[in-house]
Amino acid sequence: MLDNGLDEYAHEEILQALVTRLLTTADLDQLCDDADLPHLMHDDGTPVTITCARVYRDAGVMTLNRGVWLELSDGSVFGLTVHISRRPRHDITLHRR
Repeated sequence: MLDNGLDEYAHEEILQALVTRLLTTADLDQLCDDADLPHLMHDDGTPVTITCARVYRDAGVMTLNRGVWLELSDGSVFGLTVHISRRPRHDITLHRR
């Protein structure tokens, strides 16, 4: 059971939490290296960084969807929405390790 009582949305909540955690604990340059992607750079050659990663609810995004709101040091802002296309066929159990 999730602490916030949203058992119906367990998949979305967990994926949203994982993306938020990853993007707030890892350096964007390191993520690009790990994925073998080019780095985002400012005009002066300094790397673009993630300045803020918050779940939609905490960012004040007016939606019922789950997702992560990203703000980057170059001024760009992105919303990564977690959208479920199909619910699981069987009941799931959440287990904390």
